[in-house]
Amino acid sequence: MTMFARYSQLAADLGMVGLTIGPTAVAGIAFANIYWQLSSGFSLAVAGGTISQVAQRFGSDRYSSLDLAVKQSVWVSLLLVTPFVILYTGIPERLIGVLGEKDPVIQFGSVYLQTVTLAVPFGALNLVAGRTLAGADDTWIAMTIRATGALVNIVFNAILIFVFEQGVFGAALGTVLAEGLVLTAFTIGFLHGRLPIIGEFPVTLSLTPPYFDAVLTRQLLKITLPLFGQRLARSASSFPLFTMVAVFGPVFVAALEIGRRIRMLMSASGAGFAMSAGSLVGQALGKGDEPEAENWGWDSVKFSAVVYVAIATVVFLFPRQLASLFVSNPNALGQTSLFIRMAAISFIGSGLTKTFMGILKGAADNKWSMYARLFGKYGMLLPLTYLGTVTTFGEWFVFLAFIAETWSAAAITGYRFFTGTWIEISRAYRP
Repeated sequence: MTMFARYSQLAADLGMVGLTIGPTAVAGIAFANIYWQLSSGFSLAVAGGTISQVAQRFGSDRYSSLDLAVKQSVWVSLLLVTPFVILYTGIPERLIGVLGEKDPVIQFGSVYLQTVTLAVPFGALNLVAGRTLAGADDTWIAMTIRATGALVNIVFNAILIFVFEQGVFGAALGTVLAEGLVLTAFTIGFLHGRLPIIGEFPVTLSLTPPYFDAVLTRQLLKITLPLFGQRLARSASSFPLFTMVAVFGPVFVAALEIGRRIRMLMSASGAGFAMSAGSLVGQALGKGDEPEAENWGWDSVKFSAVVYVAIATVVFLFPRQLASLFVSNPNALGQTSLFIRMAAISFIGSGLTKTFMGILKGAADNKWSMYARLFGKYGMLLPLTYLGTVTTFGEWFVFLAFIAETWSAAAITGYRFFTGTWIEISRAYRP
């Protein structure tokens, strides 16, 4: 639910801008979003390591070590995202110009990027906070805070876009304000142990020393290094991808981005299953109960697969209705509807990948997740997309690439889970 609310906000941004300005503005936001994903990918990698460290320490009641582990995640996250903030606010036009040659697209994209970048540090710390709560076996608080923040973001955007007519600037500013409010709520809750209306936090954090621990930092970096690799691979692949699809025009780029956002929205369920599976598996392994950890893993896979198929079926059956929420041009509606159907098929593979990756993260076994992402992006997505630009099949190769990317990653991570090797790997990281 947390990720659904967050992804709904992202989709709402695109829909509001698309209906008020058009596909060109959507294409500009799509280009800006590539850079946003590049910076947030590093934050997500650190957060992935955080949930493993927190879950194992929470499961063994080592709260002082848990507090110190979270502090390492905080300063590492801030250290990693600061260069992006400086770069994105300094030369946004040049960065967007790398991907698009049309002046309106560059203008919309640079305005959005320069403004939304101010939310990058807030988003990094919010990810650490959410993963800390998940590792402490409480996803409800994170869901409530993030969902409320997403709803506030949508309201801010609606006011800024429709009332004050601020367009892409309004969409970006709404995100900055909402992320800041979410961070404020998390900070109050962790420092005071509770938050009005929300209630008690499962763990509290302090502002007192020590702030640095070399052993924990090295362990965090070791756990997250494969996650850095897969996040970087995922983000970096967007640059050649959008450079290639740009030859089809801004309407096609907008349709692709809308399809990606719809898949992202569906993947909120996968993010939830991944987080829960990682927490439950990590806690079981932290107690040394390997059979229980394996049972949690299998239950997560079975239940999530049923949910993924159900969601994909609904989206596949109503693509045009969903497309009309983002665009009104008949040509744009047709292309967007096709991408939404491909997103539905692709999502099942994406969801299974997330579930498998969550289990592996709980065991601190992240290398195969990196291999899966790399192969999906660079072995399937980019080569097939390139074939679409140089053959008469055109967009159909792009559709195939969209699907092959996620299903190949699901096959690789699924194989790693089925072998059971992740249980052995976890023994080296238990407290």
